[in-house]
Amino acid sequence: MQKDDIYLTVLEYMCENYDYSLYATDFNFKRVSALQRYIASIPSSAGASRAQLIKVALQDFFHAIYQRVFIYEDEERLKIVKYFDNGAINEGQDRQIHALRQELISFKKDFEEDVLRDSLFMFDKNARGRFELAMLALSEKTPKEILREQIALVFELKKRDIVVFLNERIFVKKFIFEEKEEFLYTKSFIVMDKKFTNNFWEVLSKRLEPLFKQGFVFFSENKKLFYANYPSKFLQLINNLILNSFTFIDERDALEYAKVAYDKFLPKILEECAKHLLKETLHVNTKAINFLKSYSESVVNSNKKMTLKRQPLMSKTGKIYNFQHILSVLKKLELLQSKISHKKLEIAKSTQRVKKALQIVHRSEDEMLHLQQRRRELLNAIEKVEIDIQNLGYEEKKNLDKDRLEFAKRDLLEAFKQVEVRIKTQEYILKNTHTELDKWQEKRSLGDVAKSELESEYIEFYEEYKQICEALALAFKKEPLDL
Repeated sequence: MQKDDIYLTVLEYMCENYDYSLYATDFNFKRVSALQRYIASIPSSAGASRAQLIKVALQDFFHAIYQRVFIYEDEERLKIVKYFDNGAINEGQDRQIHALRQELISFKKDFEEDVLRDSLFMFDKNARGRFELAMLALSEKTPKEILREQIALVFELKKRDIVVFLNERIFVKKFIFEEKEEFLYTKSFIVMDKKFTNNFWEVLSKRLEPLFKQGFVFFSENKKLFYANYPSKFLQLINNLILNSFTFIDERDALEYAKVAYDKFLPKILEECAKHLLKETLHVNTKAINFLKSYSESVVNSNKKMTLKRQPLMSKTGKIYNFQHILSVLKKLELLQSKISHKKLEIAKSTQRVKKALQIVHRSEDEMLHLQQRRRELLNAIEKVEIDIQNLGYEEKKNLDKDRLEFAKRDLLEAFKQVEVRIKTQEYILKNTHTELDKWQEKRSLGDVAKSELESEYIEFYEEYKQICEALALAFKKEPLDL
């Protein structure tokens, strides 16, 4: 019991006085001495090594705060040596990893709440950016490797648990099911999680356009070859993304994840194919046009008879789209987009002119206030001079007093005339500027109305464009059968 008393007292002391932020070698001679004084009154049990009990307790404490240490006695003093974390080759680098671990610990409560909800935990862009920036100076391992190890350590992950580096974020999933449960659950769960799927699609969609340009030649193949070849191409694209994003995943598991993701994202991928096809058609790519016609020209005129040659391109609602109609929708959208862009430029120009006119109005109004104040001051001064002249006595009028006042009055009248001219000038500026302001405000209002009408028309055609894309995606998914 006394043995347990010493061990437990050391642990109690360490937990009360220190936390995860303690770096092992900072527990120096002064701190060790303080600990020894604290436990000095606790007797050792017969045959028990007091120093050994303290060593074990300290090792267990540091292990609980994710640090491996070696503790030894030197001249009857306890000393601590910390083993560097993977990725560090000196104490400075090890302290960097230690600091990273402190930040990871700050997320632990939120992570555990997500585990209880059986949810996927996500570090956002800012968090991942801070983590990786802190690891840049380490050269033994990549920031991703160090992060994966520290996340696994702090969040107590097992081999079956998942850490994914994707779209500048980090996703962590800790599974709480029993080993005997179906492991496919892990694959479907993470691929179906909304936070994950949104980010996965954002990255995947960016990789489709280069794939189209680098030889995903749907235009040089007929639709039967396209149907036969695209599954393997898209599955490989998804598989590569998973291998690059998931840490410590073997090829077999990556392929299983890829298959689940393929089923999930295929409809959206095929819609991207449709959009690319339509874009190239609008750019008069002959191969694209021919490929689109192979889906959208189902009727052939022969001997004044109309014959159904192949399955028509049809929406979910049963509407049939032929090539000419699709092309007219594409051209109409392009025209409307051009008109909207032009109208936006006109509105921006009008807005700038309104802004400039308002600035002139404000300056002129400020100047008018100043001039009107100056005008009142001059009128008061002139009136005062006139009163002073009237109040002069007969003898005073003979001397220079009257002349002095008359000169002052003339100067004031001249200044008054100049102020009057400036007031008329500002009134003229204000009148013309208000006329200009009204003109540009009206033009901007008319532009806003016109833009709104164009955008409404654009939305109407864009909805049909989306339906065409959906119809094409649906056609791409089915095996093509010519009749």
